[in-house]
Amino acid sequence: MKIKSFFFMAFAVVAMSVASCDEVSENERYIDVPVKAASRCVLVEEFSGQLCVNCPAAAEALETMQEANGGADTVVVVTFHAGEGMMLAIGKERGEAMGVQGLATDFGEQLFSNYGLQSEPNAVIDRRSGVVGQPQWLTTIVSSLRREATEALQLSTSYDASTRQLTVNVLGRSSSEGGFAGNVHLWLTEDSIVSVQRLEGGGYNFEHVFNNIFRTSATPIEGSPVTIPYANEPQQVYTATVTLDDVWRPEKMAVVAFVDNSGGVANVARAAVITQDEE
Repeated sequence: MKIKSFFFMAFAVVAMSVASCDEVSENERYIDVPVKAASRCVLVEEFSGQLCVNCPAAAEALETMQEANGGADTVVVVTFHAGEGMMLAIGKERGEAMGVQGLATDFGEQLFSNYGLQSEPNAVIDRRSGVVGQPQWLTTIVSSLRREATEALQLSTSYDASTRQLTVNVLGRSSSEGGFAGNVHLWLTEDSIVSVQRLEGGGYNFEHVFNNIFRTSATPIEGSPVTIPYANEPQQVYTATVTLDDVWRPEKMAVVAFVDNSGGVANVARAAVITQDEE
């Protein structure tokens, strides 16, 4: 009798479950899955110079801020050497005359002018902060990390060593209905560059190591128009091919891509030019 009672109860539970499914209205059976949010990363455009005696300490402090807030792929730093006319930086021609590698670029000089800079070290964070002095970098970075991100970016790279050509694909998705419209920027940076740096106490260090140094841009200074769709899966939104200069070391280089509009930087992504599998 106990066995029969058990089977009867089990049958009743199944029947009740089936009946309960039948009672769900058609409109309640299908639930829209919201587009997932993106992870927030922060872009720091640092302005520095090989003749700026206060810049090495600021760069070291910025690297500490990176380590404390998710690393170099979360707090993405691009360092522009500029201000050559103000004796803050060394450009390519002046560097060659001095027998050293000058790190200033025309692109960096244009940004330096666009931001109205007169001194260094300074930074612009997510293109929302205006020019920020070094004492305010940390609080501004942390504040930017707390903002909601509706755009997500991913990068894929392919490097041909025989031609020194790098192809970069930018993929994106938006959790904002209607998607995103703005500009995409695609930059290349290099780490572990050894060159000369003027010292605060006088003299020069000819073995100074520089990181996050801007090398070139695959997009105009104002960026290239881009739209990012409202979707859960990333879609390819931009592609570019760049030929690396002979003195650049691809194994020490990274690609930085970000999208912005009138509201500043929506998000940024960073990836190595050469992955570990390719090295």
